[in-house]
Parts: sequence; structure tokens; C-alpha cells
Amino acid sequence: MGLYQDIKDKQELFDAVHKRLGPEKASFIEKAYNIADKMHEGQKRLSGEPYIIHPMNVASVLDELGLDERAIAAGLLHDVVEDTSYSKEDMAREFGDDIAALVEGVTKISEIKSQSKETEAAENIRKMLLATIKDVRVMLIKLADKTHNVRTLKFQPEEKQKRIAKEVLSLYAPIAGRLGVYKVKFELEDLAFQSLHPEEYQEIKKRVSAKKSERDEYIEKIKIILKQRLAEISIDARLDGRAKHFYSIYRKMVTKEKSFSEIFDLRALRIITNEIKDCYGVLGIVHTLWTPIPGRFKDYIATPKTNLYQSLHTTVFGPDGRPMEVQIRTKDMNAIAENGVAAHWAYKESTNLSKTSVILQNGVENAFRMKWLEILKSWQDPSLDSKEFMEELQYDLHEDEVFVFTPKGEIIEMPKGATVLDYAFRIHTDVGLHARGGKVNGRMVTLRTELKSGDQVEIITEKSSKPSPIWLRIVKTSGARQKLRAYFRKLQEDSQRETIGSVLEASTHAIDENTIKEIKKVKIKKTHKAHPHQEESKEFGISVAGWNDVPVRVASCCKPIPGDEIIGFITRGRGVSVHKKDCTTATKQLEWMKTIPVRWEGPGEPIPIQIEVRAKDVQGIYLSMVESISSTETNILEAGASSHPNGTLTAKFMLEVDHLDQLKEILENLRMIQGVVFAERVKK
Repeated sequence: MGLYQDIKDKQELFDAVHKRLGPEKASFIEKAYNIADKMHEGQKRLSGEPYIIHPMNVASVLDELGLDERAIAAGLLHDVVEDTSYSKEDMAREFGDDIAALVEGVTKISEIKSQSKETEAAENIRKMLLATIKDVRVMLIKLADKTHNVRTLKFQPEEKQKRIAKEVLSLYAPIAGRLGVYKVKFELEDLAFQSLHPEEYQEIKKRVSAKKSERDEYIEKIKIILKQRLAEISIDARLDGRAKHFYSIYRKMVTKEKSFSEIFDLRALRIITNEIKDCYGVLGIVHTLWTPIPGRFKDYIATPKTNLYQSLHTTVFGPDGRPMEVQIRTKDMNAIAENGVAAHWAYKESTNLSKTSVILQNGVENAFRMKWLEILKSWQDPSLDSKEFMEELQYDLHEDEVFVFTPKGEIIEMPKGATVLDYAFRIHTDVGLHARGGKVNGRMVTLRTELKSGDQVEIITEKSSKPSPIWLRIVKTSGARQKLRAYFRKLQEDSQRETIGSVLEASTHAIDENTIKEIKKVKIKKTHKAHPHQEESKEFGISVAGWNDVPVRVASCCKPIPGDEIIGFITRGRGVSVHKKDCTTATKQLEWMKTIPVRWEGPGEPIPIQIEVRAKDVQGIYLSMVESISSTETNILEAGASSHPNGTLTAKFMLEVDHLDQLKEILENLRMIQGVVFAERVKK
């Protein structure tokens, strides 16, 4: 079956699976069809067709992908538990536990239907991903289900069409891409694009069709030239024109601000060889015939993508002087490129396997599982609420990939935008937790440095180095973020146990529940002092004697920030006043005021801190200071500078700081600027 083609007759399905899988397995699939047909009897689709048409087409898509008979049977049965009286136990008894588990994996959670649409969607995706870790066929069945639903989207109300199309573009099409099932990915994207932007879709379709004969003629000329040269060196290859799908054209026009006439890779050639060595031989011929465009060559054979995709990509100036994209890969790589991890089952059913295919049969699913298991598990962080979970998921799905090298030359694949700190956690959790800095291509860099393809990365660790809460703002990958959250959760649990112990022992402070209740009655109002950033009532993330809802204020004399050692004083009618332990005011107050245990706990609002920088008054140095602070993603509230007759400059910045480590990073970066002689926190 080709793209966009539905089946209406069950015999089409039976004939297809009989031909591919044989009579015994086709009979098993027919048994599943009969149960589905019986249970869905009387149910109709919005199109008016019998409901069985939907599971029948889901099964057809799974057959096209080359999946086994049990996955196809599960595709036929995927809605019976959710929409009929047929139970999971009935299915397990009739078809086995594995098929029941596959269907359970794609069945929505009934208990969350009363919650918001966003929460419901997120929790169902989370459940499905958990099932996918155990069996990747769960997600393939869901993609087949979504494919037929989008094919029939026009029967839905317009508002629901738009919602489903957006969900497909943001979630299901990227998942199909991550699984390497590009055939499904491209169809989902084009159909969703058609629903969301019907005018643009029709315009691109019209213009692509108008140029088709011209493209076909051009590609035929290229094929004649190439076949002649390949025959001279005894390379047998299949040459095909490659169709560019409509959504990718639209996205390129939008993101790169190009007109349709500027999209040259509509003219693309795919060359399929028998062996890997022939791929590089073909590449040599292509580059000999036509000039390659610098920076447009990618070797995904040596460095496969996460989804196991392998191919050589190059763009050359064709005979007419215009760019032409060329992809070169083996037959086995082409099967993986079209069907991704689903190719495992296609190879499994084949009786005529090449040596490479045997390796694929034994290794595709395992290789996929190894590469994806870490990502899938990171999405299962139980501490994430539905919104955070979807944000993490969509970030990982939509980022492109970069390939970096370890000091030993091993290739590590990271999402685009990943930092040196992300890389450290990818190497090992302990390496990440004790990272102090890094070297990229032999040059010392900070942990927040973004990685680029080709970088060689080395992590500098120190046993005494510990994670800072600001690291959660540096890391971009969900895996690193999950490991940091786990570290801080444990730290907080240990801290709470310590606090409770210290409160119980601190009998001399006479801290009882009544004292806490009296403090809680205090309502701190925002003060209006000469300086707008002094002593405001905020949520500071400070616990008082183990309580997290006690009103506190940070003292304006020393402005403590998370990471500073702090001390608390019970004040009359003003809650608890928190100072740095080394604050001179706090030292004096120890003689006559009652102290109370205080501790930084969770994240609070950023605290305004003033810093002073002194430097040589040279051109551009003030701008360098501002850029240095901004590079740490710190908000500058106020800034000013004054020049002095002796050729120096003093700059003062009021910054919003989350943690002491953030302030240290800011000051260290400023001190590295040539000409800066002093950079410190202002002490009042």
C-alpha cells in the first residue's frame, strides 16, 4: 500500500498478510479480525463507515511496516477493550498475554478522563512510553492508529481537527522520526499540514506538481550519466528520484525565509547499493562529476542517528549549476531508513537474508533499545507534573543532533543545544555530579558551553565539586535534569532530617509549636525604603525550624542568597529576620535576640544583589561586562558606570541572583575580562 491509501475490503488485508507471512499467521490475524468485527458490530465512524474499517486500516499500516502477526492482531484489537465489553482478561485468554499487553499499552487511562485535556493527554503519553520501554511495538501500533485517524480528520469538527493536527506535528510525527519510521512521519506531517494550513498546502502541491515533468526529465539525465560511470567501476546500484514531502518544503520556506523557487532540494537523487564500500565508491564518482557544496556533506554511515538511520548525504552543483541533493546507502540501510525499528520484524520474517540483514535481525531492536532506553526512562521522572513532562518530551523530540568525540575518539550523540554539563552526565552520573569544567578541542571552557558537531570534549572533575541548583538552568537534556533533580531531592531529604534533629536538640531556644504559631500570625508588608530593592516580602525558599510556611525577610544589611550560611532571629511583629552568619549586624544581635534554626530549602524568588567592578577605562570594556553577565542568563535590574581621571572605570550592577554559585560564576567571568582588576559583591 502507498501513502494516503485506505483499504475498504478485509480481503485486501488478508491477501497482503497471507502473501508476506504465510497461511498459518494469516489465519491468526483473521481470527483477531473476526473478534474485532463482532465486538465493534453496530458502531460507526464519524464518516458513517462501520467502525471495523479503522482497526482494519491500522492493521494494514502495520503490515506495510513489516511487523509480525501478533502486532497486526493487536492493531485489529486495539480499541475493543476501551470501546466494548471485551476485557483484557478475555484477550489474554484468547490471544495471549503479549497481545493483551500491547493493547493495554495503547489504551487510554479511564481514571483521568475527568481532568483537563492537557493533563489527560500527557498522562496517556507517559503511560504509553512506559509500555514502549518494554515493547516498542506499542508505539508503532499507536502511530498506525494515529495515521488512519489523521487520514480521516476531515470528518471531525474544525476545532478538533486543528487540535489533533497540532498534536501530530508537535508529538507523534517527531516520535515517528525518532523511531526512524520516516514513511509514517512524512505522511503524518503532510496530513496535519493540510489540515492546519489548507491554502499553503494546496499552493505547494500545485507548484510541486507543475514542476514534476521538469524534475523527472532532469533526474533521468543524471541517472544516465551516473549509471555509465558506475558500470565502468563495476558498482551495481539502483537510482531513484526522491520526492520531497510538502511539509518539509513549507517548513524550509518559513524557517529559512525562502521562496518556493529557492528550494533546490526538490531535485534529489537516492542511490541504493549492495555493500557499504560501494556507498563510498558512489560518493567518489558523484564528487568527481559535480562540485560538492562545502558544509553539506554528512556521513551517517560512520555516525548513525539515534534511530539507527544510516546514509551518506551530499549536495552538489548539478550539470545546470544548481544545487542537487544526493543520498547514498545500502539496501539494508534503506529498509531501516523507511521503516526504522519496525524493520526488525521485516527481517525476522524474511527467509532470504544477507549477512548484513542477519546482523540487523539480531541487533536492530537491541541497538534501538540501548540508544533510546535512557531517553525513554528520563521522560518517566515521577517528580514531573503533566506540563513539565510534556515540555521535557517535546524538547527532546524536536532538537536536532550533534556528534561529539570523547578524548579517546569515541562518538557521543547529543541533542542540539546540549552543554558540556549535559555531556558530563551522559558519560556517567558521578562525572556530572563532580564536574568542575571542561575542555573543548583542548581549550578550557565553562560547563554551560554549548557543544557543536565535531567537538572533542573532556570533563575536568574534582571530588570536592558538588552540583549547584543553577545547574538545572544549564542542562538542556532531560536525562541530565533528572539526575540533578534526584540529587537535590536526596539532599533535601537528608537536610530535613538534620533540621528536625537539630530542632529537637535545641531546647535552649525554647522553640515550641506555640512560638511558631505566633510567628505565622505576622503579615510582612512590603517596605518602602530609599532603595527599591531593600527588604521586600518575598518567597525566599527558607524553612524555619523545619517549617516551610513561616514569614521571613532577608536582612538588607547583608542580603543573603541561597548558598550563604545563614542565621535566623525572631523579631517582634516582623517574623523571622535572616542574616548571613558572618554579618556584623547579626554578630551584635546574638547578644540580645533569640535565634531560630533556618535553612535554605526549595527554590525561591531571585534576590537582588549589587556587585562592583573596577577596570581600566578602555573602549568596549563596559559592554564586555554586560555581555559576560548576560551569558550566565542573569537578569540585570540596574547598571551604571563612572570614569575616573586616573584612567579607570567603576561599574555597579544590581542583579537578580538565584544562588551563591551563580554569583561566583558571574564574578569569575568578569575577572577573566582583560582590563578588569576587581569584581566583588557589595557589602553594606
